[in-house]
Amino acid sequence: MYPWLEPVLSQLQTSYQQQRFHHAQLLYGMVGVGKLELAQSLAAALLCKQAGTSLYACGQCKSCLLLEADNHPDKLLITAETQSISVDAIRGLNEFIFHSAQQGGNKVVVIDGIEKLTESAANALLKTLEEPAKGRYLLLLCNDSARVAATVLSRCNKLNVGVFDGNAVESWLAQQGIHTSQFPWISNFMSQPLLLQKWSQMQQLNDIDYLWQSAQRLGEGVDSDALTKALQADTSLIQVFCGFALAAINNRIVTRQLDFSKAQAAIGIVRRFSVDQHTVLGLNLSLSLSRLCYQLQQTLR
Repeated sequence: MYPWLEPVLSQLQTSYQQQRFHHAQLLYGMVGVGKLELAQSLAAALLCKQAGTSLYACGQCKSCLLLEADNHPDKLLITAETQSISVDAIRGLNEFIFHSAQQGGNKVVVIDGIEKLTESAANALLKTLEEPAKGRYLLLLCNDSARVAATVLSRCNKLNVGVFDGNAVESWLAQQGIHTSQFPWISNFMSQPLLLQKWSQMQQLNDIDYLWQSAQRLGEGVDSDALTKALQADTSLIQVFCGFALAAINNRIVTRQLDFSKAQAAIGIVRRFSVDQHTVLGLNLSLSLSRLCYQLQQTLR
């Protein structure tokens, strides 16, 4: 278990020992904080034959070995294969949950991306949430609880999964070879340590640093072609770049390098670009970036 998740697990452990552990746990928090890893750990403990009143799996019993082989018949993982989770997937869940456990113990469902349920899928899930069978647990994950259907949200125990011990994260990152002194922007992602680890493993830290440096120079003129090439290599970094751009603009307000009206105009330009990239299908990234850089250069100069 990652060290920053131990307080959350301890809280759940207390409720489990006191028999107050809710059958539907909604774990919400930022991308890269470890929600899925926490849910997998909880699922393993709930299915473990030796755990008893503990939320720590033994790792040695038949159930744990089946989980390690990703072949446990009493665990179901549902993720959004596209942009939504369909009603058919939830109907399959309902059928799974009401059948007897093949290993004679609990049954666990993990839904990664509960905010992506379609309206009909959310409605189909309500009966399972309202009338839980004994020994049946649902672990529901989302990045933003505000996007979860209110009918689902009201029937779950909500738990914020976050980083509340910066020292523990910094020490863990150092063990992964990531140091806050490497780049000036790393401290901005201390609440998303697994995201930093992913970037490091994919050797993207220097690429992201280029995006940060480009964001600092948006009012001075940026090579939009080079920026396009960097973002086309991994389009998930578009939102990271937009975050860097907004932070750079806000910093100019704080240091009084930019008057408020120009800053608001620049923020609007970046936000429109961000929304368009997220919602408009088939948008030409090269043209959009070229327009963004030109508009910001005209606004910020």
